[in-house]
Amino acid sequence: MVDDPTTFGRARLSFADAAEIDDFVATLARFEQGELTPDKWRQYRLVRGTYGQRQSDDAQMLRVKIPQGVLTADQLDALADVGDRYSRGFGHITTRQNMQFHFVKLHDVELAMRRLADAGLTTREACGSAVRNITACPYAGVAADERFDVTPYAEALTRYLLRHPLSSTLPRKFKIAFEGCPVDHVGTAINDLAFRAVVSPDGRGRGFRVTAGGGTSIMATSADLLHEFLPASEIFRVAEAVLRVFHRLGDYEHKQRNRMKFLIRALGWTRWREEYDRELTQCRLNGTVPTLDIAPPASESRPEWAPASSPSVGHVAARVNAGRVTGPGLTPTIVPVFHTGDEAY
Repeated sequence: MVDDPTTFGRARLSFADAAEIDDFVATLARFEQGELTPDKWRQYRLVRGTYGQRQSDDAQMLRVKIPQGVLTADQLDALADVGDRYSRGFGHITTRQNMQFHFVKLHDVELAMRRLADAGLTTREACGSAVRNITACPYAGVAADERFDVTPYAEALTRYLLRHPLSSTLPRKFKIAFEGCPVDHVGTAINDLAFRAVVSPDGRGRGFRVTAGGGTSIMATSADLLHEFLPASEIFRVAEAVLRVFHRLGDYEHKQRNRMKFLIRALGWTRWREEYDRELTQCRLNGTVPTLDIAPPASESRPEWAPASSPSVGHVAARVNAGRVTGPGLTPTIVPVFHTGDEAY
């Protein structure tokens, strides 16, 4: 793995913005001075990944986005520090590839955010009526049977929508997922918008089968087909068109029934699709929404390791399931990687 900061994928640029943390501190001061109502403060802090817990007057849950579930050792160190210094020594991994820390004191939230930002992590839009963390198949990039690695495309859409004007002004939360394997490991059908990797009939073009309107909880709904084959270059435009319809026609009043699936049900699929097609045309015509230009490799190798050989560093992957991280804690132990033939192997 080459640590190239200009690439999408496993080697990444930061998702954090220090100016946002400064703004959080200033807005908290305004709230404490009575210049901001409790409702306004609640709306603000939720979009910054901070929930107020019910157990005491000063207990917050801080949710950290881990886009596509990909972390570096430095980021694991940062998460461990936050857990040890400001929470209870551990964190919870969510089904949407976030990390949550409970019982964080309100004035420690800033310190936790700054430690996370140093490692490139953000809490922005991890909660509230926003585009939540964009998830990807946990086997992306290492599955031998995947059509292609969806990570660069999921990350590109993450960066496009992070801090986008629509992303934190929606009627309700909005969930997006990417899947590259024949088996739907990430659960695309229960997402508001989902992309499953497909290859064009001629075998040369990358694209996605796109579905929309899924969700669980009240009125569990399986997403409907939006595009059988969408060129990969169009994912920004499709996502923005869907968000524009949801932003313009969604229900801002009734929290228990204002996910996008309720809007689709109220309008009917045909009418909703007409609104979407209209917005998609606008996204394509006026040029304000760019296409995505990622040059795919000529081929993606599938490792065929002999039993006596060791994989290269770039082929080593660790996977965890959602839940509480127990044992020695989050702090990673950094050890040398030995190869066959090494004396210590």
